[in-house]
Amino acid sequence: MAVAVTRHELALAVFRRGSDGLELRELQRVPLPEETFGGGALGGPVGNAAALGAAARTLLERVSGRPHHLSVVLPDAWVRGMIVELGELPEQPGLALEILRFRLRRLVPFRIDELRIAATPIERLSGQEEPVRALALLAAEGVCAAIEHAFAAAGARVGQIVGASLARLEGMAAGGRLPGLTAVAAVESEGFTLLFARDGAPVLWRQKTFSGGLSDEDRARLLAAELRLTRTFLAERLGGEALSSALLAAPATVQPFWERVLAEGLGRPVTVLTADHLPLAEVPPAPGLELLAPLAGATCREVTP
Repeated sequence: MAVAVTRHELALAVFRRGSDGLELRELQRVPLPEETFGGGALGGPVGNAAALGAAARTLLERVSGRPHHLSVVLPDAWVRGMIVELGELPEQPGLALEILRFRLRRLVPFRIDELRIAATPIERLSGQEEPVRALALLAAEGVCAAIEHAFAAAGARVGQIVGASLARLEGMAAGGRLPGLTAVAAVESEGFTLLFARDGAPVLWRQKTFSGGLSDEDRARLLAAELRLTRTFLAERLGGEALSSALLAAPATVQPFWERVLAEGLGRPVTVLTADHLPLAEVPPAPGLELLAPLAGATCREVTP
């Protein structure tokens, strides 16, 4: 089971693995007071830990068969991703993390000591200078620790914390469902994430926060230009391999805008994410894929007991 945490609510989904895919057995949602999470770039600071703890207890009390382990999905705006090239890392996890922190210190606009950092080696690209290429994910330590503490006090251990885009990709790629080179774009209220995956494994990550004061046409022009540069970069580094598909996960109100911008920038038609792209037996009309897709993907990921 998995919990989606946003500024406004906690939502827990319980899935059962059936012959046709994951079956949604239960969905519980609990609103959060407005001041629970701050308005910072990574979701923090946590303004009302007591309210978060009370909401976690209420959520778990509503679930049939009280859970003891769960996954947590955060908005992409709270989990920043970036690709970094590194030298060979030592086998000791602590030493490897310190090297990664030192490398990131000059690359990110956050206090590195206040971040929780995870990095996973990914596919090398032609022209790469360093021996290791990794996808680094950054989140606020205070936010992650507060969420873990809230659920631990309610009797459930958080086995993993993951961003929505990476969780969604995991679900889309389950069972070899995402062959070839695929672009997956996700739009949230605070920004958008675009990742490219080869056979379901990330090869490139792009993430932007929305800037105020831009008209839709100005934003479309800037995004399309950046997407064309990204497309050129991939063509050079992947030997000209063409995109197999381009998928979009976005609220219905902005789907037409993003379909147009992505199609222009990527040079191919864009398909809106549907239940057919995920290992779900069925999708109820509410709350729909916008919430369920990353929760299903987090359920597909292996959680450390």
